[in-house]
Amino acid sequence: MAINFSTINLEVIDISTNATPDIYINQNGITFSKRVLEDLNYPQMVQYCNDAEHKVFAIRVCKSNEAKAVSFSKARNEQNGTLSCGNKNLHDILVLFIPDYQPKKRYKVTGEFDAENRVIYYDMTTAEVSEFRAPKE
Repeated sequence: MAINFSTINLEVIDISTNATPDIYINQNGITFSKRVLEDLNYPQMVQYCNDAEHKVFAIRVCKSNEAKAVSFSKARNEQNGTLSCGNKNLHDILVLFIPDYQPKKRYKVTGEFDAENRVIYYDMTTAEVSEFRAPKE
């Protein structure tokens, strides 16, 4: 059976953006995928949140006058690619939530986006070792 190509509705695939809002944690810091920035709409300010009991990390969009607001992204047209964070305090909290964390490994955690509240949640217990760019031992 032949396809009637006049009925096909093509959509352009954005190959520059991850399919999921991932974060990567290694001994040097945290990298937020471009999808994190896209989902949160390139926010200037965010709050980093956690639930220690459930080992959940979250990024919540906020205003600059809210408690513990931190600078996050540049504007969409200025932000190139991923975003890295070398904050030691944040890093130290996140690695405590990763089961059997090993400093020489790189971990990937996929987030769940809550569009209504502009929050991405990360269940840190689901962290997987990411072999991409893994250091040679």
